[in-house]
Amino acid sequence: MRLAECANVRREPHTADAFRDTLEPGPPPLASEQSSGRCETAAVHPDLELAFRLADIADAITVGLWSPSGVASTAKADDSPVTAADVAAEHAMRVHVAGSCPDDGFLGEEIGEVGGTNGRRWIVDGIDGTRFFAAGQATWGTLIALECDGTIVLGLSSSPLQHRRWWASRGGGAFTGWATDVSAAARLHVSEVRTGRSARVATLPSFERMTTMQQRIIERCCGAAPSDRPWSHQNGVAEGELDACVWFGGDIWDHAAPSIIVEEAGGRFTDHRGGTRLDTRTAIYSNGLVHDEILAAVAAGRKVER
Repeated sequence: MRLAECANVRREPHTADAFRDTLEPGPPPLASEQSSGRCETAAVHPDLELAFRLADIADAITVGLWSPSGVASTAKADDSPVTAADVAAEHAMRVHVAGSCPDDGFLGEEIGEVGGTNGRRWIVDGIDGTRFFAAGQATWGTLIALECDGTIVLGLSSSPLQHRRWWASRGGGAFTGWATDVSAAARLHVSEVRTGRSARVATLPSFERMTTMQQRIIERCCGAAPSDRPWSHQNGVAEGELDACVWFGGDIWDHAAPSIIVEEAGGRFTDHRGGTRLDTRTAIYSNGLVHDEILAAVAAGRKVER
């Protein structure tokens, strides 16, 4: 299903948010932004405009509550951290969706689900990378996706402190740009490397924190232990900086937006069994060329474990 086929009863036109004017100017354009990959499409789908508006809202809250000296957090039942900013960002996005698209559903990592009536559901993670946020680091962001009749049709990843956004729509390609100038967007495309190398593969958890079986799987497909990398692995795959990332974890809100960004950049997303479910707590993102090799390594690892 393409984004254009995902009908909505009521849409609110996107208006520029004053928050963008408060951000410091981003770094000079990426090399890829200076190429023929620049987005030349003037018209933007209303749902993508709404996703940008939600990102503006979340960015204003998260940046306002972030501090380079660190942010107070509490541990959830699974020992992962949560901050007041996580909850506030998701709540504000839910309120805006309810006002703009009252029939749409909404699912947030921290605030749960509100059912819809039209087969559409917004899936968000107020802060992806809360550990980094709480530690006062800049490598975190907000994830926003739109699901229509069970298919992810739109995804957006916003990193306000890095002045970057990555987004994609089903059938419309994947793009990146600075948060202060979304019109200067560069088309994303995955790498063309055919053999997985540890220097171009990322994992979650980091190799040192994996089980022995997980480490063997990664060594089998990469030949060596990959180095730990900051947020976001999936955006790195979409940009061609990485050839693959392999996750032994993550929930639907972690994978909904990145999965379509990588796919629309020409890559591939699956769970560890080769399916496309978002709720198995496993994921492989790749340029497509190394994907089957990684799936084979995972399958071999499971056989050894049994």
